Amino acid sequence: MGKLQGKVAIITGSTGGIGLGVARRFAAEGATVVVSGRSEEKGRMVVEALRKDGGSADFVAADVQSKADMDALAAHTVRAHGQIDVLVASASGVPSQDTNDPSVRGIFNEIDVAAVTEVVARATAAKLLPLHAVLPYMIERESGSCMFVTSEGGRVPTAGQTTVALYAGGLVMTTKVIGKEMARHKVRVNCIAVTLIGESPSWDGFEGKIEMTDLHRAQYARIQQRAPLGIANPDDIGGVATFLASEDSAFLTGSTISPTGGLTFH
Repeated sequence: MGKLQGKVAIITGSTGGIGLGVARRFAAEGATVVVSGRSEEKGRMVVEALRKDGGSADFVAADVQSKADMDALAAHTVRAHGQIDVLVASASGVPSQDTNDPSVRGIFNEIDVAAVTEVVARATAAKLLPLHAVLPYMIERESGSCMFVTSEGGRVPTAGQTTVALYAGGLVMTTKVIGKEMARHKVRVNCIAVTLIGESPSWDGFEGKIEMTDLHRAQYARIQQRAPLGIANPDDIGGVATFLASEDSAFLTGSTISPTGGLTFH
């Protein structure tokens, strides 16, 4: 029996990248996966692939920037599957071209503070709105595991990453606060902080498939060179998420795990 047998999991941003890797691992471990993203075409393709491999999945089109969409996603999941056991807030909520723009990704005295605060607000909402939507159902059942996927730039100071430090660093501390608040309800909240990930938008930027500043690309090159255990792919992050979703981590809450291949230590 899989580690997540009988559990129902919502994964935002699961039509590609890290979210898709998490969806594949969860389905393989027996979870019913509610795939969510903005593209119905991509969502249908993911669900079809998961079912073809023997998994249980459905898709709900939703925008993580919309409170109404997130509330509807949670309500649909309970109606269709009876419960919500796991939430993985993976969707960034901000297109790569926005987060990679020199106006927000650069040395502090060269960036546009107004643009930075706007991106930070969107990135933060993309994590908090899904969690806010599922918590009432988890509190009622006194059970649940929630996790954010964010950047290791929230734990390690990195030149050119004021924007990342603001939203990811804030999310790391927010994980502790909400984890403490929800512990009495038996709902766990943890965080996964990642760096360069293969088969993801960050990897596309590193390979030059999407626009990225020279500083940003040089940082990714150093990461690839200096991570002694190598670069994780989305399914590897799915393994970490499986641990946090399962009973193996039953006593872990308010924590941040950094699967950076030996690049960083905390």
